[in-house]
This record gives sequence, C-alpha cells and structure tokens, in this order.
Amino acid sequence: MTAATSTIVGALACQKNSFLKTLNTKVVSSYEFIPPATAKEKQNKNKKDSPKELKYGVEFEDTVLFPEGGGQPFDKGTITILNNGAAVASEPKTVEVNAILRDKLKAVHIVDEPLEPGTQVKLQVDWDRRLDIMQQHTGQHLLSAVFDTLKLDTLSWSMGDIINYIELPEKVSDEVVQQVQQRVNELIFEAHPIHVVTRDDHGVEIDTSHLPDDYDQSKGVVRIVKIGDDIDSNPCCGTHLSNTAQIGSIVLLNQTSIRGGHSRLYFTCGTRVANIAGEYFDILKTVSGTQLSCQIDDVVTKIDQLNTNYRKANSTIANLTKELANLKATEIFNKLKATDDGIAYVYREENNPDYLTTVQKELATIINANKDSGVDITNKHTLILINGNQTSNGGMVKISGPKTNDIATELKSKITNLKGGGKGLFQGKITKYEKGEIESVLSYLDSL
Repeated sequence: MTAATSTIVGALACQKNSFLKTLNTKVVSSYEFIPPATAKEKQNKNKKDSPKELKYGVEFEDTVLFPEGGGQPFDKGTITILNNGAAVASEPKTVEVNAILRDKLKAVHIVDEPLEPGTQVKLQVDWDRRLDIMQQHTGQHLLSAVFDTLKLDTLSWSMGDIINYIELPEKVSDEVVQQVQQRVNELIFEAHPIHVVTRDDHGVEIDTSHLPDDYDQSKGVVRIVKIGDDIDSNPCCGTHLSNTAQIGSIVLLNQTSIRGGHSRLYFTCGTRVANIAGEYFDILKTVSGTQLSCQIDDVVTKIDQLNTNYRKANSTIANLTKELANLKATEIFNKLKATDDGIAYVYREENNPDYLTTVQKELATIINANKDSGVDITNKHTLILINGNQTSNGGMVKISGPKTNDIATELKSKITNLKGGGKGLFQGKITKYEKGEIESVLSYLDSL
C-alpha cells in the first residue's frame, strides 16, 4: 500500500481555487514541531532556554489554508475531525490552526495537539480574513503594475493590518501619485480577469530571482499571476482575486522618504478603504466639533489660525521669560557685586530648563558689560541653578564657582536621585524628588 503524501506548495487546493472555503482531506503526518531559532535566540545560544509551549506540525493530503509567502501572511482557520468523511453526529471536535508555514515544498499546519495519520478532517478558512488579504495582495500587484509603466520598480512591499506600503526607488510627486491613483481605479472598474498559469503555459521568460532559495523550482510549481491580457505578469505563490473589480478600490495615502533616496508609498484596498474612511471621518468630526468648534470644511483654516496664534503666544512667552530672566539676573548681579565670595541661587518649580538657561545667559551678558564690577562666577562667586519639585517629574542642577564641590556634595546627600559631576562646574539631573527633599534643599540654600 502506497503511503499518502501531501500536495506540494504551488499546487495546493487554496492556490488552484482561491475562493474555496472548505476542504475535506486526510492527515498524512503529525509530529512535534520545533520552530527554527530566531536571530535573538541564535545570539544568546549559550543562555539557558526558557521552556516553550509544545506545538505540533500536521501535514494533510491537501489544504485550503495558505502558508505564508510572497509577502502574504498565512491563513487562519479550523480543523474539524470527521468520522468516515462525515462530522461526528454528537459533537464534532474542532481544532484551531495557529499558523501554516512552508517547509520547502510542504505546507505545515501548526496546532496545539497531534492528529492521528489517516484521520479524515474538514479544513475551513477564515473567509473574511482571506478575502481581505486577497484584496490587499491583488491590489498591490495592480498598483505595482501601474508604477512599472512609469519605469518605477517596486523594490519591496509590506502588508499591514490596516495600511500597506510599497517601496519605490525615489520619492514621486503629488501629481504622479494622483495619476497612479486614477489609473489603478480605472483598471479596477474595468474588471480585468485575473488568472494563474504555470511557467510552461506562460511561454515567456519570467524573472524568478525573487522566489525563496529553498523552493525547488525543478520539483515545484512556478505560478504566474496574470492581470488582463498585458497589464501584469508576475511569479507569485499567493491567493488572488479572479478579476480586478473584486479589489473594490485602492486609495494612496501618504509617502515617506527612507534610506538611499527611496520612498515608501502607503496604501489600502478593498473593504479597508471604507473602514479607514469612516474611522478618519469620525476623528475629523470629533476634532472639528469638540476641539475646534467649527465645521469640518473649516478645519484647515481653523488649524492655520491656531498655529499662527500659537507662534505668537510662544514669541510673547519667550519675550516675557527673557524680561523676567533679566530682572532676576540683575538682582543676582547686584547681590554678588556687593560681596567678595558671595553665593546666589535661582530656583524654578517647573522642570523646563529654559528659564534657568536664559537667566544664566542674561547674567553673563550683564557681567561682560560690567567687567570692572568684580563679579566672577568662575573664581570668586558661586551660582546655583536648580528646578523641579516632587510633582514635576524631576529636575536639574547647575553649580559654578569656587564652592561648587562642597555644595554639590551637600546636594547629593539631600537629593536621593541626583546624578552628575564636574569640577568647578557641576551639572546634574534629578530623575525624581522624594518627599520633602526640595524643601530641605531650599532651606539649605537659604542658609548659605
């Protein structure tokens, strides 16, 4: 009796008919599955491995569940145990499929328990997810085909849960994006047929350099997905729609520049277009109504006004901060001018360093303008800048002058989370003030 064998990847039922939702088949083999080591695990090979959850790999005579490949994720679905080809009358047992992986020419289904070879089963695919994936994958083929006509190759692509992207060799203009957007949706509306042929049937030399190295092309099946008569022809193992109209629509979203002058163009297809449009509209409605108090059509104008007002407010704050800092710097200058070795400090509750930095700059300007005043915060006088409190998420300390080391030592003893250093000039960061610490510090500084 000849042992049962599994159908090779390339000729699976799900690849022959992407719209097949269920399949009755038989278990060929079942074994403990040992996943390949990840890059991180390989780096830490001398470390003791943490125990892994036991999984099993199952191969069937054929499958309606697609293993990952071609930029397409694996399907999700279930296995129902059958009795003589029919579901057990009482209560059929159903097993969830965790993943479907390709092992060279085999499709391996990862499950939580072993299945006896020879067991009759019914495989069922998560159809809503499959349809969504086909819309994204076929949509990418069509999108890349249109860019090909503009001599812009798709260097790579990625399918996300909501948004996908293709990588292009350069950033394209908004006019080109609009042109491509219009063309792909014209091709969708025209409902061009999509079908799969083998390399022999295709009859034209095709680039197979992107196929996985461990896929034996001599024993396997090289599938070529064709859109229309001459729109696109590309080798691909994935599941696809039967005509472009089933994509529904494609929307091009935004573009980001990446390494080497390349660009990522983000897009989404099919039912995701309506979902993302609804989600974005809800966000826009909330922003316009609740936060901006305007009509949706007026959001851009309203935000422009807010940005203008924000810049004006920041300019006003900066000017006021400089004025206050100048007053404080003048006060410190006059205090130190009256002493030979005086100490002065500036404290600010907020942990933003801008005010202290401005005080330091203003004081330096005043000292430089009055060189005969005798004020010298390097060799004669000591200046302490400190900010933050227990509720401000930390702060900073700067000390300059001859008494820097003594004061820094004392502050370190009073502030648990003060880290820093330097001789003659101490700079430190306080990650957090403990209860009562800032009060203790200010009392100490007042006593100097």
